[in-house]
Amino acid sequence: MDTFYQVFGFVAAICIGIIVLTAFFTAVGYFKSKTRGFDIVKIKGFVKDGRLVNVHLSSGQVHRGVRFVGFSDQSSTKGGVPFQLSQMVVCETQKGARVFFRPDAVRIIEEVEDVA
Repeated sequence: MDTFYQVFGFVAAICIGIIVLTAFFTAVGYFKSKTRGFDIVKIKGFVKDGRLVNVHLSSGQVHRGVRFVGFSDQSSTKGGVPFQLSQMVVCETQKGARVFFRPDAVRIIEEVEDVA
């Protein structure tokens, strides 16, 4: 009977350790997801850093002379933002203001030398 208690105690200690570690890492993941906002995803080789682009939209509107920053990524954050707004094209104006475009509204991203 003493051997049973020794084996059972060892197995119980391992199970309790696994449960505690699972609870800890779940709590850490929850707090990370609640405190994290949008991330900007940059794509290498897509548009050179600092280059000006003209963004042509489906509506016929053209935003000239903005800098392409990247794409917003909220895959790590759960809830809070509608799905349609979770993946946006991020550009920056000459004054430093950020402009977000819905990806389905963008028809062409044209890389230019300077604003005409």
